[in-house]
Amino acid sequence: MLATLPIPILVVLLAQAEPAPAEPAPADARPAAETAPALVEEPAAQAEPAPEPEPPPALPAPTKLEAEQGHAEPSAGEPNMMFGFRAGADFQLVGDVSPKLGYSFSPFVQYTYACLADRLTLGVRAEFTFDRFQKVVTIGETDVYGVQQSIQTSRSLSFFDFALLATATLHLRRLQPWVAAGMGLALGNFKDPEVEYQSVGSHTTRPLALGAGGIDVAVGRGALVGLHVEYRNMLAKPSSVLASGQTIDVFGDRLSIQAGLMYQF
Repeated sequence: MLATLPIPILVVLLAQAEPAPAEPAPADARPAAETAPALVEEPAAQAEPAPEPEPPPALPAPTKLEAEQGHAEPSAGEPNMMFGFRAGADFQLVGDVSPKLGYSFSPFVQYTYACLADRLTLGVRAEFTFDRFQKVVTIGETDVYGVQQSIQTSRSLSFFDFALLATATLHLRRLQPWVAAGMGLALGNFKDPEVEYQSVGSHTTRPLALGAGGIDVAVGRGALVGLHVEYRNMLAKPSSVLASGQTIDVFGDRLSIQAGLMYQF
């Protein structure tokens, strides 16, 4: 059939049968995938961690003295109270009646009110002291049948002292030497069944002057131990006259050497 068609008509038909060439895309045309902005998933914002608590302030390191004692001692510059108890030997230095050796004990309380140069403290002390001297003596008595017998009994001399003293203490780390002086009142009591002493007064009350000193050592937790020496002078001592006419002094001066245990706070 195609062979029978004229050539001009055949050419027209072939031209219509070929597809038209595609028009070129515009220069600025890009694939949608390229032009669309890329959506990048951002990771979820992480929660900020809570701030860590601040550590507590560091405590100051204990001093060598506190480490040894396990407890801070009261500062020398601060007022403090002290309670103490002492006991020891007592000696009669002046007096015409034996015995010359006895014993004594003394509770006391002390208040420190001032500090000078961070080492010297001033205080006031109130104390009570009991002294006793005792000796076995032999006396003769006649029984109901008129027979002379020897009986052993005791002669005793005792004192009750009340005193108020001013104190000065030097603080040398654990060592605390001190001195004190003051006034007080002494109550003396003498008891002796011997005939020659029957005329001696058995009681007396006299003013008292005192001087004392010692050294204390801090042992920890406010406790101290010490060695104390105290001299007590009874003013206006009474004299007694024996049946033989001899004048004697029964109530004399005394010296105490005592060990003490104290607690201050």
